[in-house]
Amino acid sequence: MPGKHPRKSFAILHTEASLGWGGQERRILVEALAMQRRGHRLALACDPRGELYRRGRQQGFPVTPIRFGGRQNLTAWLKLRRLLADGAVDLLNTHSSLDSWVGALAWRSLRARPLLVRTRHLSTKVKVNWPTRWLYQTPAAIITTGRVTRELLMQRLGVPARRIFSIPTGVDLSEFVPQEKSRELLLQLKIPADAFIFGSVAVLRSWKGHLYLLEAMHQLIETGVRAFLLLVGEGPYRVVIEEKIAQLGLQPWVRLAGYRDQVAPWFALMDVVVLASYANEGVPQSLLQAQAMARPVIGTMVGGIPEVVMEGDTGLVAPPRDAAALAGAMGRLMADANFRRELGQRGRQLVIERFSLEQMAAELEAVYQVLGGRGGEEEL
Repeated sequence: MPGKHPRKSFAILHTEASLGWGGQERRILVEALAMQRRGHRLALACDPRGELYRRGRQQGFPVTPIRFGGRQNLTAWLKLRRLLADGAVDLLNTHSSLDSWVGALAWRSLRARPLLVRTRHLSTKVKVNWPTRWLYQTPAAIITTGRVTRELLMQRLGVPARRIFSIPTGVDLSEFVPQEKSRELLLQLKIPADAFIFGSVAVLRSWKGHLYLLEAMHQLIETGVRAFLLLVGEGPYRVVIEEKIAQLGLQPWVRLAGYRDQVAPWFALMDVVVLASYANEGVPQSLLQAQAMARPVIGTMVGGIPEVVMEGDTGLVAPPRDAAALAGAMGRLMADANFRRELGQRGRQLVIERFSLEQMAAELEAVYQVLGGRGGEEEL
């Protein structure tokens, strides 16, 4: 990055069209809180039906209600344009496709413009056409949550490397610390105190790979292994997952805990944390959080997962959609307590050194300082 410049405070507006509450929406909120602590002024513009809207207001941020989609995009464009035109915003950061289009067009219609930044959270392939190229080449900077997404945008859309910054979501090391299993939670779950527990914390959607994890668990049970699988999260795939559990006869061994706002005590229950995703991942927050708690992890070779789960060093990896390989990794860790301990310790050290919330905020601020100090995209 270019030389240092006097530190500048920014008024930052985040937009988000999504109604859900997953890793992307959490990233926006924790990023806003972290940047606020560094002296920046934060505001949100999001759908009033969404969870981010409610939580943003709870945290005391100014939140503008804007609905995106279809005919509502014209109203959204007008609202955003008015917000930007009054000069109170130094930096507009868009996130999902809809709000990025509306935000970029509102921004483009102004003479005096704030800095425009786009955050790309997923590693899903983007369309290769001129509108998409314009959308990604217009911002002064693109923030990605993993290196694989950065490389994807460079290769498919020709976005210059100097404009894309991989900054994974940081972990709050005061919240995610090693801790003992809660006997109260084990009683609630009807799991014996001495039981071995595999676990996963993820939204229940298809590409998170829960069905492959269930298949892997079934294979272990078939070999005589006795362990439990704890799934924390909620989502549209719950019914499918419940049907799969019944089909495999796993009801005695699987627990669906539903959505939990505070997940650290649930990670603490898990002897091994597994994320079986087969698509779309950046660097998953759940794996970093588990590693921060010194939990041994198993991931798949998808998206940004290999950036934090290095085979045999900070975890184990398996090919996506491969239940047998997943079962093999799970069995290997279950059988070796010393190896689990070593992986957990190295994973925690990795997060402390490279993926703390403070590190994320510092890296973001460094990008903003360059943008603000050098006039935006022309000087990056």
